[in-house]
Amino acid sequence: MMKHITLAAMALLGGLTAVAQVNIDSEFTDWTGTTPDGWVGTKTNLAADAITPVVENEDTIAVRLVNTTTSHRRFTTQPQSVTNGEAYDITFWVRGQGDIRTGLFDERSTGSGYSAYNSWVSVNTTTWEQHTQTVVVANTSAAAEFILSVNATAESGVEVDRVTIAIGTVEPPTEATIAEIQESTAPDGASPLVGTVVATQGTVSALNGTSGFFLQDGTGPWTGIYVFTAPGSLAIGDAITLTATVAEFNGQTQLTNISTITTVSSGNALPTTDISTADANTEPYESVLVRVINATCTAQGSFGQFTVNDGSGAVLVDDVIYAHPFNVGTVYNITGVLQYAFNEWRILPRFVADVELFNSVAEAGAALVRCYPNPATDMLVIENLTPGQGIGLRLMDAQGRIVESTTLTSDRHMMNVTGLPAGIYTVALRTAAGEQHARIVVSH
Repeated sequence: MMKHITLAAMALLGGLTAVAQVNIDSEFTDWTGTTPDGWVGTKTNLAADAITPVVENEDTIAVRLVNTTTSHRRFTTQPQSVTNGEAYDITFWVRGQGDIRTGLFDERSTGSGYSAYNSWVSVNTTTWEQHTQTVVVANTSAAAEFILSVNATAESGVEVDRVTIAIGTVEPPTEATIAEIQESTAPDGASPLVGTVVATQGTVSALNGTSGFFLQDGTGPWTGIYVFTAPGSLAIGDAITLTATVAEFNGQTQLTNISTITTVSSGNALPTTDISTADANTEPYESVLVRVINATCTAQGSFGQFTVNDGSGAVLVDDVIYAHPFNVGTVYNITGVLQYAFNEWRILPRFVADVELFNSVAEAGAALVRCYPNPATDMLVIENLTPGQGIGLRLMDAQGRIVESTTLTSDRHMMNVTGLPAGIYTVALRTAAGEQHARIVVSH
């Protein structure tokens, strides 16, 4: 009896009636020309000549996938109808040499419509192995395609047989704080919850372009984490809840495969954690919003990097988010999120207000400015605490963009903030005594 593909039908698996509805049960027996029936969907980017039948005793028994490069290629099903929140178990048999993993395209709003891929399965065997991985639908779609992704195969490729894709059970997420996700005793700092779907919360502390954002929950060690998904309309100061999978990527703990994000409130203040430059090279402060004080810029490197040192040890400052024109020999207070990447620790300032000349506060000996009320809803009062001196005022939003710039002629300035979007702002004041920054929240 010929093997066949059954779409949206009940199937018999190993002689037992399946307890879940099988969307796909494919043994790659039937082909139309050079294409296996039910496969090579629109998201397939594996070359046609890299998808070939495996024939034994004049019977087609499997499909051979060849991709000898280190850039993954997709082999996808024809479009399927899926519903947001469904989980699918993808089970497949494989042999040969290479890497294979699974994923899903469901037109979701993040990741260009793709889910995060599951971990690679490295294959190096002439006998058949069975593997199961799970994908979770994040968007109801009639154009979903399930994915087999292959990478670094031998010239003979990997051979795949008996792919079943069935609705499984969505396991409830594990509730965990960022500290519970991050705190680790492992030598490499890996999270104890790697691979776990978690529900957590925090406040957006930094945006990393369209790639992701940093999330902060409180202050101190283990309180920050990187979220690998496009931030969309999220802004610094947004308090959110989210459901995601804990992963490790190049030594950095991340939240990936985001299934839900809910904004709870906006314009929340973000206290920083003061640390030494030596502490900025340690795992507990990974992805935490930190500040180093009295740090001298000791060297300029390549690719927008500078080295600073407060006397305890050197740490890099990088321009991944914001490029500041540091000067070697100048002393700074620097705020930013601490990132681990490319085997290096580095502080990432977010905008101009994150970098202060050290003498603007320490050598002035006293505060230069007072702002109130904070949060401000309609009027913000800005007081110059160095009477008789002219004062330059800049108001900057959370992205470092100047909202207002003027020279004050009196020691008290009333600013109408009713027209400003709610969020975190920085007041920068400069007098002959130096420059000082104050962070305020506008809330309507």
